[in-house]
Amino acid sequence: MEGAHVLALPYPAQGHITPMLQLCKRLASKSVKVTLVIVSDKPSKPYRTQHDITVVTIWNGFREGEEPLRDLDEYMDRVERSISNHLPLLIDELKSSEFPPKSLVYDSSIPWVLDIAKSNGLYGAVLFTQPWFVTVVYYHVRKGSFCVPSRRDDHPTLASFPSLPLLSPSDLPSFLCESGSYPSLLEVVLNQLSNIEKADLVLCNTFDKLEEKVMKWMEENLWPVKNIGPTVPSLYLDKRLPGDKDYGLSLFNPKVDECLTWLDTKEPNSVVYVSFGSLVVLKDEHMHELAAGLKQTGHSFLWVVRETETDKLPRNYLQEVSEKGLVVTWSPQLQVLAHKSVGCFVTHCGWNSTLEAMSLGVPMIGMPHWTDQPTNAKFIEDVWKVGVRVKADRDGFVRREEIERCVGEIMEGVKGQEIRRSVDKWKDFAREAVSEGGSSDRNIDVLVDKFCQMK
Repeated sequence: MEGAHVLALPYPAQGHITPMLQLCKRLASKSVKVTLVIVSDKPSKPYRTQHDITVVTIWNGFREGEEPLRDLDEYMDRVERSISNHLPLLIDELKSSEFPPKSLVYDSSIPWVLDIAKSNGLYGAVLFTQPWFVTVVYYHVRKGSFCVPSRRDDHPTLASFPSLPLLSPSDLPSFLCESGSYPSLLEVVLNQLSNIEKADLVLCNTFDKLEEKVMKWMEENLWPVKNIGPTVPSLYLDKRLPGDKDYGLSLFNPKVDECLTWLDTKEPNSVVYVSFGSLVVLKDEHMHELAAGLKQTGHSFLWVVRETETDKLPRNYLQEVSEKGLVVTWSPQLQVLAHKSVGCFVTHCGWNSTLEAMSLGVPMIGMPHWTDQPTNAKFIEDVWKVGVRVKADRDGFVRREEIERCVGEIMEGVKGQEIRRSVDKWKDFAREAVSEGGSSDRNIDVLVDKFCQMK
């Protein structure tokens, strides 16, 4: 295997960088030389991580003082121009190294990168950071074989896809049912499949047992795929990668000591953990209902409210809940989910958070907001049976009583005990997948063999 050198290029967003970085750690542990290319507004000199990964940055074209995300279309255009201009130069530069790269692993959100790989003689492997059941939906929409129903229909038609349960409009990815919402992002998710048949290998951050029916249908009707997840740090799964206890890249400053010291004072399975990731923005009235609902449960809770969102909390709320609740601007989520006092996780159902909760055996209460989150929530409740999903009213509003009901169901009810047994089962399956000889471990070995053949 000596001499295999791989370039890895994630889409420049935290939820995409994280799984790519974890895959790089697994590859490096199998004696592959890895160069991780990050598109950033703060270019830096190449550096090496503790897991022997070389990190190289490409400037995204934004200068100091500019707001990269103010105009999403402009941001995505600049990212494409930046990669198109700089990646070929980087490949040329590395061709003169002792072990020039022969392969590129790239994010499915930037499929045009495959053309750069092929034109430079590189093997191309695409990594999907969303589950296959979501990709199946996008595939049928892109092919034109599915007509999207309206969320406002009084009697909406249930959507039927091969290998998937029936999906209501509220179970579908949000871009499909909210007319005109984020057209650029809808184009991105559909274009993931534009040249997939030209990729040399198709990878995904999931594991075989989690999507058995979907995998079988895809293998028979679409493309051969290799699952390499869950991409959760090794400490929480197989413990085979020394020092792999966190992701190593974070946009926020977690309140580690504050969270863990507080959790240490609580009884096992007594705390409700609440976090909606790095992007979800709640309206003021939604924040107030959630705040009231958590207070009404009577359970202790740890709630992540980003600094930009704290002014939406009810007046004097922090003082009123000081005995039962801790509100922080960011948390060390893996350490929190692994803590014995945490009894359930109120989540937006982002794919990374979903995999983390399942890998650590924590029941979920799904409060999805957009993108693939509604579909993930459907599988969390009805397919894997590892949580419940809040029910919104006709206006999409989740009332405080609904928050209280769901927390009670998980933390106190018989159904909660059944869910806890189910999530423990999936935790074991996740660990089995990445352990030596497991399905994801074997697939990474196949990936390594392919890379080594490209000398």
